[in-house]
Amino acid sequence: MSRRRCSISWAWIVGFMVFIYLTGLYQYFITWSFTEYYTHWGPSHPLQPLIKQLKAGDDVAVRPVNQFFYPYTYSSVEKCEVKDSIRLMYVVKSALENFDKRMGIRKSWGFESRFSDVEIRSVFLVGMKPDEPHLQELLERELEEHKDIIQANFRDSYFNNTLKTMMGLHWTYHYCQKVKYFLFVDDDYYVSTRNMLRFLRDPANYPQYLEKYIVTAVNEYKEHLYAGYVFENSCPIRWVFSKWYISLDEYPYSKWPPYVTAGAYVLSRKSLEDLYFGSIYTSNFRFDDIFLGMAAKKAGIKPFHHKEFYFYRKLYDREGYKWVIASHGFDDPKELQEVWNEQRSAGNA
Repeated sequence: MSRRRCSISWAWIVGFMVFIYLTGLYQYFITWSFTEYYTHWGPSHPLQPLIKQLKAGDDVAVRPVNQFFYPYTYSSVEKCEVKDSIRLMYVVKSALENFDKRMGIRKSWGFESRFSDVEIRSVFLVGMKPDEPHLQELLERELEEHKDIIQANFRDSYFNNTLKTMMGLHWTYHYCQKVKYFLFVDDDYYVSTRNMLRFLRDPANYPQYLEKYIVTAVNEYKEHLYAGYVFENSCPIRWVFSKWYISLDEYPYSKWPPYVTAGAYVLSRKSLEDLYFGSIYTSNFRFDDIFLGMAAKKAGIKPFHHKEFYFYRKLYDREGYKWVIASHGFDDPKELQEVWNEQRSAGNA
């Protein structure tokens, strides 16, 4: 009896070891310490001297490792051609085939004439699908009507979101010098333009300064603002069956750097410039939000967390969305417009 129990115990032990090996869970035990060993995901050379040299057009000792070289099919640069300045630009990451979502955004929070005294612009970032030429034909008609599409010659797919993000950084850095703030956002989000502008007036005290009816001087983050829903001390997923599995070869550290969920984040012009340079000195990574966290760490930008950016679907009710800046989970353009219209009527959008 004792030998049989011993055999069963060993079978369980061997089975468990095989299980954690085949599923990748063993990797949790052999990762490198983030606090002790983490280095920037790219050249270790200090970034700020390189930024100054690149802006001055000088040669640099360390070349960028991740520049965006894909040619633009459509660039819509006229969106940034203004006499004075643009206060807020929506840079919407959209899948090529999401025509209805883009139209829903144009009819709701992406409506550029929402406020007569505030200059706002909206553009949509898309890639290409060479094996579906009918989509390109439809896109060309859409562009002709709305003139707000930015497209580059790379495949439009989930794991190319980092390329799409780099395209957005490249385009805004090179063509939009007169824009003060940029909201990078996915096409399945609800956004309140009114609350976005309120947030930019005093990010650290929003919405308390409004709730208490305190009249404050404009306290904008004119230099550095990289804000949204921030994750800190989160760990890579080593479960091999997960969509978000990351092997030790791809990323050997125990934790991610602090990062803002890529669904919605706002950047001041200064932060956009530094994040752009951080991105070209950061090795490519397939998760765009983690990639931006790496680039921000490289550039010395600290992400700013605010709870009114929801990376999940916040349960909707009229009063509960009073201070919401952005919420994920609005795949239905009709629902998006209904919610936005109700919040606009309530004075919250």
